[in-house]
Amino acid sequence: MNPETFKDLMRLSHGFEPARILLSAVELDLFSHLSENTTVHQLATRLNLQAGPLTLVLNALVAMGLLDKAGEAYVNRPVVAENLVAGQGYRGHIFRHISHCWSAWGDLSGRLQGLEPAEESWSPAPDEVQTRDFILGMENVTRDLAPLVAARLELGSPVTLLDVGGGPGTYAEAFLKEYPTLREVCLFDLPKAAAVGRQNLKNRGMETSVRWLEGDFYETPFGQGFDVVWISQVLHSLDEAGCRMLMAKAFEALEPGGELILHEFLIEDNRTGPLQAALFAVHMLVMTGVGRTYAGGELSVWMGEAGFMDVRVQQVSDDTSVVRGRKPVSR
Repeated sequence: MNPETFKDLMRLSHGFEPARILLSAVELDLFSHLSENTTVHQLATRLNLQAGPLTLVLNALVAMGLLDKAGEAYVNRPVVAENLVAGQGYRGHIFRHISHCWSAWGDLSGRLQGLEPAEESWSPAPDEVQTRDFILGMENVTRDLAPLVAARLELGSPVTLLDVGGGPGTYAEAFLKEYPTLREVCLFDLPKAAAVGRQNLKNRGMETSVRWLEGDFYETPFGQGFDVVWISQVLHSLDEAGCRMLMAKAFEALEPGGELILHEFLIEDNRTGPLQAALFAVHMLVMTGVGRTYAGGELSVWMGEAGFMDVRVQQVSDDTSVVRGRKPVSR
């Protein structure tokens, strides 16, 4: 970013405009109806929208590089056709989830003033539609990432694995495919999330490959006997006490010599970068009131204090890293 002029500041302040246009287009499913050249009036009639305002939005989408326009007809550009058209390959749920976060971001000033948000923002979502968009949105963003991360972890020959907060089951599927020695993958999540995850895995022919454990991780036991406990993108929704609680529960769930792996957008020790992690910390503020992004150093210290040994940080993708450590064979 690094704005240097007033014009830079103006450009920064207008950053919400293209985001809102894209999110509204996904909400209204415009792109699913623009796979072929379509006029404004055809689209407006099909979706019961107002032709005048719709024209302005479609022209903006052309300017943003998301649509092409030839004469009076509009059509999706390739990146939109690949990701935002209903059907196989659709990844619009994550944008629908982001749109659900819009009002919470509007309360940011209130958060800084210590005011309570107008409504509860975080999971479990207040209705089934938002829950589905959140869980399937997590599938959208991990569809390519999960196989990459699973391979880079080099877990050896695990037999049992617990996936805490595994939602859509994307990582569970990736682990099963990468490590044929796995005889059991247990996926833990809230009942509403599990219902969406079950259907997602059923659609992928994987419904019988995992064992589901439904509950609230503050109250529900994880069980015992696991070689690996995998907790991906969960800690950022918790405060320090919540993070330490999960580490302690994971310790008890592991076999001696078993490994806990925490997967997160890690922030630097000075808390000012990278940019995505710094922005995501504010996202967790507005969405949870208690969560934030964590540094690899502090998570490592807490894991050590929870009893883990050989704790280390490993980058596993362009934006994410893991903090991993083993339960001692004997204490």
